Amino acid sequence: MGDVLRSVAVLVVAVLALFGIGQFLSSTPDQPARSVDWKPAAQSASRGADYPIMAPASLPAGWRATSARYTRETSRWVLGVLTDKDDYLGIEQTTESVRSVLDRVAEGSEPAGSAKVRDRVWAVNAGPNDKITYSSRVDGISTVITGTVDQSDLEAYIASLKEK
Repeated sequence: MGDVLRSVAVLVVAVLALFGIGQFLSSTPDQPARSVDWKPAAQSASRGADYPIMAPASLPAGWRATSARYTRETSRWVLGVLTDKDDYLGIEQTTESVRSVLDRVAEGSEPAGSAKVRDRVWAVNAGPNDKITYSSRVDGISTVITGTVDQSDLEAYIASLKEK
């Protein structure tokens, strides 16, 4: 009986060791989102778009752009930013309807009033995961700005944007 128990103990240790090695090799460490140089994309978008794009003059210290692109076929400008607290802010401008942009970037959000920021009235939507979205349509261009920051921080960000 002693030999059987020792054999079972060796097998249990071997199985646990293989399980531990498998867990170690299959785990992936959290990697921060990669940063992109958004300024060349903004310059290209401002030359290619038939409308003035909105972009910050610069990003605050600790903030980083994670996506920036202009798609000529859909006339769509997109800029995604992470704050120093890893909150997200995103700008999307396009000739598409506000509804189609909201369906894409603020799915599940509900109307939550309006707000005036720098002489423009924005429709405000609140969504799941504390996401706030501001949208407007001026001269056939839909502008949607969304984020997981506080509403006052989102409004401050919108106020800092420049038309290029």
